[in-house]
Amino acid sequence: MSKAPFDSYTLSVSVFVIEKATNQSIPIVTIAVGQAPDNFEISSTELETWSSYTYDSGTGNQTIPVPSRIAYIEVKRSQFAQAITMCLFLINWILTTGSICIVALVLSRREKIKEAVLLLPVTIVLTIPTLRNLYPGLPPFGIYIGKSRTLRS
Repeated sequence: MSKAPFDSYTLSVSVFVIEKATNQSIPIVTIAVGQAPDNFEISSTELETWSSYTYDSGTGNQTIPVPSRIAYIEVKRSQFAQAITMCLFLINWILTTGSICIVALVLSRREKIKEAVLLLPVTIVLTIPTLRNLYPGLPPFGIYIGKSRTLRS
C-alpha cells in the first residue's frame, strides 16, 4: 500500500456455502463485488477452487471437499482523484514558496512595506489547510504525527 493519492488496497476472499441440514454444498455461480467508495475504482477476478469442510456427523468429525470460489479484489483511487490531488499539492507548494519569497523580500529591504503585502503570507498560511481539505479522500491532518516510520529497502 502506498500513500494517498496513489494508494491501493487488495483483498482476497474464499467463499463456499453449505446447507446446514444436510451438510451438502451449494454451488456458487459468481461473487458480486459492491460499488466502490467515492473517488475509488474497483476491480475483481475470481477463480473456482475446492475447499475442505469438516463437520460432526454424530460418529465423529468428517471432512469433505466442497466447491468454492476465491475472489481477488483491488480498490485504488481514480485517475481523476489523483489528478485533482496533485494539482492541489502543486498549488500548496506554489503558495508556500510565494510566502517564503515575500518574507525574504520584506526582511532584506530596509524601507517600509505596505501592510497589505504583509498580510499575504498570513492569508497563505491560513489557506493551505483549507486547500488540503479539498484533497479527495485524504486522511485527516496530522494522522502520521507521532507514529514511527520504518524505511523499506
